[in-house]
Amino acid sequence: MKPKELIELYNAGERNFVGIDLTNAYLNWPCLIGIDFRNAEMRGARLGTQTRLIKANFSNANMKNIFLEYAFLINANLSEANLKQAHLAGADLTGADLTGAVLIGTNLTDTNLIDIKTTKDTIFCQTIMPDGRIQTDPGRVTDAQELIGRYAEGEREFRDIILHQVDLSGVNLCGVSFLWETRLSHVNLSGATLTNCNFNGIKRIVFSNFKNAKLINCEWRNPEIIYCDLRGAYLELFDMYAPDFTGSNFEGIQDFLSIEEDMYFCNTTWVTGEFIPGPINSSECWRERPRGEIIDEF
Repeated sequence: MKPKELIELYNAGERNFVGIDLTNAYLNWPCLIGIDFRNAEMRGARLGTQTRLIKANFSNANMKNIFLEYAFLINANLSEANLKQAHLAGADLTGADLTGAVLIGTNLTDTNLIDIKTTKDTIFCQTIMPDGRIQTDPGRVTDAQELIGRYAEGEREFRDIILHQVDLSGVNLCGVSFLWETRLSHVNLSGATLTNCNFNGIKRIVFSNFKNAKLINCEWRNPEIIYCDLRGAYLELFDMYAPDFTGSNFEGIQDFLSIEEDMYFCNTTWVTGEFIPGPINSSECWRERPRGEIIDEF
C-alpha cells in the first residue's frame, strides 16, 4: 500500500493497518492517532516531524532504522517492537509500553521517557539515552571472548543472551543450544563449525554472516533469517520449520536443509542464484511438486 492510499483510508476512518509493509516509505501526515500498525514492516520508514501517534499500536512491528524524531508517541504500544537503530531523538514517549522492545543502537537523545513501561525483556544495548549516555544491559550482552570462554569451560546451553556486532568467524561451537530469547544481530559466523546445534531460542537473526559455515544436523523452529549471508554454507540434515528468508542469500549452499513447512521469501537470493523479489510463500510454487524437487530448485 502506498502512503497516499493509507492517508486517504485513515482520513475516511480506517485505523486497522495490521501487517502493512511500509519499508522505506515516507509517511508525511501530522495526525495518525490510534492507528494500528501491529506486525507492520516499517524498516527505514520516515514519518514527518512531530507526527501525532498518540495511542498508536506498534506491537511486534519491525521498526529498524525508522525515523520518528520529535514524534508524539504518548501512550503508544511498542511492546515487542524491533527498534534497532531507530531515530527517536526528541520524541515524547510518555506512558509508552516498551515491554519486550528491542532498543539496540537506538537514538533516544532528548526523548521524554516519563512513565514508560519496561520489563527485564526490554533490551537496551548501545542505546543512546536522553541524557546522551550509552546504556547497555551487562547481564545479557555477551561478547566473543566471554562466549568462547564459557564454551571452553564446558557450557553448552546459552539462554537469554544478546550477541551484537560479535566476531565468531572460524570458531567451533559444536553442540551449542541457544535457548529462550537469544538475540543475534550483525554476528560474523563465517567459516564457523556449528554441528549438532539447537537454534530454537533464536526467533530472529539479522544482518549476520554464515558464509561457508558448517551447520550440520542442526534444528531451528520458525526462524526469521533477515538479510543474512549463507553463501557456500553447509546445511546438511538441517531441520528447519516454517522459515522466513527475507533479504537473505543462499547462493551455492551445500546439501540443502530439510523443510517441514512452507518457506517465506522476500528479496531472497536462492541456491541457484535466482533472485526472488516476493513476498511469496513456497507453497504457491511447490504445492503440486514432489518433495524431492523442493531441494533442487525454486
